[in-house]
Amino acid sequence: MPHWKEQQLEQLLGETDEIRMFELAVSLAQQLDMEYLAFGMRVQIATQAPQLRTFNNYPDAWNDHYQSCNYLNIDPIVTHCHRSLMPILWCDDLFRETPQFWEDAKSHGLRHGWSQSAHDMRHNESMLSVVRSQQPISLEELYDKAGQTIWLCNLLHTLMIDRQPGHDTPSCNLSARETEVLKWSAAGKTAADIACILSLSQSTVNFHIRSIITKTNASNKAGAIAIAAMRGLI
Repeated sequence: MPHWKEQQLEQLLGETDEIRMFELAVSLAQQLDMEYLAFGMRVQIATQAPQLRTFNNYPDAWNDHYQSCNYLNIDPIVTHCHRSLMPILWCDDLFRETPQFWEDAKSHGLRHGWSQSAHDMRHNESMLSVVRSQQPISLEELYDKAGQTIWLCNLLHTLMIDRQPGHDTPSCNLSARETEVLKWSAAGKTAADIACILSLSQSTVNFHIRSIITKTNASNKAGAIAIAAMRGLI
């Protein structure tokens, strides 16, 4: 598994400009042997229509073609990420109902990739894709690197959505025990590991993790860790 440098992660956590955030994220994706990164979000704003924002370093010709063909309306990746938090590997079966879309994407160099979503309790959604033109992606590679893209997707979701106009960031006051559990989770420990370290039952650790997820308004533990790190809670 490729390891990102702590300095790069701290730089991303401390960045306030969206474009610069995305550029730093592209660098992290390239360290996973990927050429392209795309990040899109659908932000719910009270009394207004949802706001759509996209960032990518795809070829300009593909972005123009995607828009002119209204591919957003039939994109099976978008459909999957709206319905599921599970990573989806790009393959022929995924695009079986949209073969022209798939052929067009491949002709622009977008041949191998996977996508990941993040949802929160305020019904905001984000989608992250990492893509390359050469070398198919095996399941082993996906399993090896998916954890990092899940983390990156949740972090960008939090960093960018919290900076949208009209978006209020809820406070999250974690107890001392919740902070302790979260720190061990961020260190890669499982609930069973943390239970042994803190002399707690595993069910108690899981209870704290669920509470942390609720308080941080995250969609899962990885998202909670990213949010807590961004807010200086761990």
